[in-house]
Amino acid sequence: MKILLKLLAAAVILGLFSVPVYAGVKIDGVIIDPGEGATSAATVYYQGSPPFSVYRSLDGTQWTTCAAGSSENYYTDNDLDNYYNYYFKISDSTGSYAITAAYPPNNNVHGSFRLNSSLCAACHVTHSASGGYLLVQPTGVALCTTCHDGTQSKYDVRNGKVRLEDTYADTSGGPFGPLASSGQPVEIVVYEAYSSLSTEPVSILPTSIHNLGTFISGAPGGISDRGRGLGCIDCHDPHGNTSNFRNLKTVIEVTYDVSVNIDFQAYARTDPDLTGGYGEDIYYNSGSIYFCSACHSDYAQAAGSGAIGATTTQIPGLAISAQSTNKFMHAVNTPLIFRGEYYSSSLPLETGTGVNVVVCLTCHQAHGTFKTGENKITGSTALLRMDRQGVCEECHKK
Repeated sequence: MKILLKLLAAAVILGLFSVPVYAGVKIDGVIIDPGEGATSAATVYYQGSPPFSVYRSLDGTQWTTCAAGSSENYYTDNDLDNYYNYYFKISDSTGSYAITAAYPPNNNVHGSFRLNSSLCAACHVTHSASGGYLLVQPTGVALCTTCHDGTQSKYDVRNGKVRLEDTYADTSGGPFGPLASSGQPVEIVVYEAYSSLSTEPVSILPTSIHNLGTFISGAPGGISDRGRGLGCIDCHDPHGNTSNFRNLKTVIEVTYDVSVNIDFQAYARTDPDLTGGYGEDIYYNSGSIYFCSACHSDYAQAAGSGAIGATTTQIPGLAISAQSTNKFMHAVNTPLIFRGEYYSSSLPLETGTGVNVVVCLTCHQAHGTFKTGENKITGSTALLRMDRQGVCEECHKK
């Protein structure tokens, strides 16, 4: 026995046997067990250094303790209301933590692949793919809209709607509108070189959109030299990103030679009463301006830019194009404050610093808008959240 103990001790010293040591919490995924009624169960699987603590939130800001001091590497939460957004935060003994999301009653096909590899088959097929990267549809946009037209996902990007418990409500991102449908009469061809296999009817036509299919180098106020067409995956990571609720990318390719790292943190609280004006209230914590300005770099203007040319107010690290030099632009990343008083607004604001901050998404929707009032110079409604100059009046109450 003594010899055996000595051999085991030597093996540990030599590293032949060792207990895994994790640098931090890693979430393997979430599996949803849909119930027969209006609720489902979610099991979160994770790795790290026990003991673990598990927290749950509906908005990514206010957290409730679900478990503390657990040695298990999974946690099951029962009776989650269907069509609500839930966020789980897992912390371990090292003080590190990770956050993931669950959207019952459906499993999120943009993650949890290690737990359920069949989720890969939602987008890829091995020997008879219609598109590159073994995609089951000919283009990325066609693939995304087979689910995100409200038929297999609760998000209908064509109509700008999100499914709630028994109805649909507007999303903060807005509508993309009709697409050219493969094999069907073309409604309105708005995305050059792209088609959608979606057959969901579009109830409201947008007045302006983020033009999928157009050259990224043509982004207003941008410096990109990328000549390929804009697609869903230029902003979203199809394989998931647990740092926020939209699977937004953490690295944006600005030019063929320059990429920027983005720490954009945001969450969506399901709001069945529509008190925020949308089906979901959006909590923008940090980083949204840098996400947008990766392509629209000219508009990354600090406080004072309303009276000072853009050359001296450009946020450091973001290049400005020649056509915008010394132009006067509205500030972003600046507190919503006037004469020492902080203002609130029905428009989305970034609040991660504890102060209401104006960002691009305060005034503009990401996908499209059905608001009216074309700009006399651009001839576009510019993705604005309110009719005409309503977003201006919301803060500048003249």
